[in-house]
Amino acid sequence: MSIPVAYGLAVLIWSTTPLAIVTSGDSLPPMAAAASRMGLAALVGLPLLKFMGLNLPVHKAAFRSYLTAVIGIFGAMGVTYVAAQWIPSGLISVLFGFTTIMTGVLSHFIVPDSPMSRKQWLSCGLGIIGLGVVFSDNLVVTGQGVVGVLLALLAVFFFSSSNVLMKRNGAGLHPLQQTVGALWCSLPFYAMAWFVAGTEVAWEDVSTLSILSVVYLAILGSLVGFMAYFHLIANLPPAYVALITLITPVIALFLGSQLHGEPVTKEMLIGAGVILLSLLLFLSDNFIRLYQVKRYQEKN
Repeated sequence: MSIPVAYGLAVLIWSTTPLAIVTSGDSLPPMAAAASRMGLAALVGLPLLKFMGLNLPVHKAAFRSYLTAVIGIFGAMGVTYVAAQWIPSGLISVLFGFTTIMTGVLSHFIVPDSPMSRKQWLSCGLGIIGLGVVFSDNLVVTGQGVVGVLLALLAVFFFSSSNVLMKRNGAGLHPLQQTVGALWCSLPFYAMAWFVAGTEVAWEDVSTLSILSVVYLAILGSLVGFMAYFHLIANLPPAYVALITLITPVIALFLGSQLHGEPVTKEMLIGAGVILLSLLLFLSDNFIRLYQVKRYQEKN
């Protein structure tokens, strides 16, 4: 897979995933939709591994890596499905823009030699201001909107924690091996959550929209998307990959409003702008460093 193709796929899939999560809940309870997605992706992943000439490692280090990824696949995604009942898909994408900042904060305290600069701490404060603007939105403070936003932020924390811990527990597996192994390890957790939720599904009443959304998320969101993402991580500087989180919220807001009739309020747009500005400020040191390295290489 070429880098431009992988980048384009990552932007497309990450932009549409929040909306697909919302539409998968058209006739399915959150845990049923999430478990169906991960189960289908895990099943499809096995023959895909065989097609690519790969096995599924089952040694201790591999399981440790899988379980670390489950924090994101079950923790983050499961909570996101619940949050999607109460907030628009575009807002979910905007809040997930905090992933890069949250990852940086957690790395500062957990990963040696990963200190944050004063500018990056300033960007955290700016992001909190943007979040405050979002919370001032009548759409958020009405009904379960606040709960939805808080759950989305909890999902960001889980996803960021998984990213940081993968640096310590990653087993150097192929991206597809890592993804499929983590998907299978997440299924018992989803089954337990579905049982605890106590929701029954009348499968004959499940809408075509829910089915198509689950299939899309299973094949593209869970398999192709992760493969593209891991490919970019391996071949591009982190700052370039992090740019995806600046692009996708804008597209997700547009798609949610145009394809699903989701409201886009003034407060939401202002808050999103401030949050994305904070992310750009957070990444600015990385871009300056890349520019300096490029200039040095050109001179030498």
